[in-house]
Parts: sequence; structure tokens; C-alpha cells
Amino acid sequence: MKYKVGDKVRIRSDLKENTRYGGEIFARDMEEYLKKTVEITKVLDDVYCIKGTEREWHWTDEMFEPVEKELTAEEAIKVLADMCARECKNCELGKLVKESRYSFCSAYRREHPDKVVEILKQWKKDHEKKEVEVTQKIYCLVVDEEREVVHEEEIGNSDSCMDVLKNYCENHDGKFFSLMEFRYEVKQ
Repeated sequence: MKYKVGDKVRIRSDLKENTRYGGEIFARDMEEYLKKTVEITKVLDDVYCIKGTEREWHWTDEMFEPVEKELTAEEAIKVLADMCARECKNCELGKLVKESRYSFCSAYRREHPDKVVEILKQWKKDHEKKEVEVTQKIYCLVVDEEREVVHEEEIGNSDSCMDVLKNYCENHDGKFFSLMEFRYEVKQ
């Protein structure tokens, strides 16, 4: 479950009636909530309930999209400090100041706080540590008698490694053996 009680989420705008999202079907009566930002009130086994609904509809992770949080004053000050610790010529805010009639960032920040907040949000988003997702894959490696890998193929289970070796040997002369390799790859 991605969200907890009290989190604000937006109901996706592209949900279709009578379509299953996760383990739940999106019903016609739920359409009034499309594109709305709502608050999660209950987290059950694999569904959520939201505030402000007449009926206790069940919602799933697949029905939501995250809502961009507003920066607190404390976060904005920290992000600005991190940005200003770098060279101004590489700073998005510094570029805007140079393109405008302002001599200093402070004057620009005073007169254009909305633009500055946008830049701070983007900078924070670009520099946040992202959760790394990893997948497991199984490969069959066909190896020759000099222990050189001559063929590799992604497989679904250990039985198919034998099949890969048989298929390879039918088309190639020599002595070969196969190894099964578990790989963990970072999702891109």
C-alpha cells in the first residue's frame, strides 16, 4: 500500500466505468470524484476509503495519483540554501535573474515569489533521492570448454535452461554446458 490515513491523493482522470484497477472495479457512481483531490480516511487490507463520500467506496493504488505537496517555509529555506551553495551560473534562479533587470537574486525573489517557489519545487524534485526498484531475472548461460559464455538467454524457470542448452547444441558443434544465473536489475 502506497498511502496512509491522512494522505492527500488525486483520483485519476482516465478511470473507466466497470474496469478493474487492482482488485476493485471502478463504478459509475465513483465518476464524480475523477480529478478531485481527496483525503484517505481508512486503509484496509488492499483498499482505501476516502473522506467526503456518501458511500464507502473501495479505492486502490492504481486509481490514485500523488498530489504534489506544497513546500513548507522551512523546506523552501533549506532548498534555497542548497541551490545557493552551488555556482550561480548553473542555477535556474540565477539564470532568470540574469535575463531580467535585477542585479541580485534577493530583489528578484522579493518581486516574483511564485516563480521562485516553482523553481525551488523543481530543484527539490530533481535532487530528491528516488526509491530504487529492483527486478529479478533468470538467465541461462551456455559456456564452451574454455569457459567462455557463447550464448545467454533470459528464461522463466530452471527447466528451460536445459532446453536452451539442447537448442544451442543442436546448431553448434563442441562441448558445452549451461549455468543458470539470477540477476537483479534496477528498473529504469
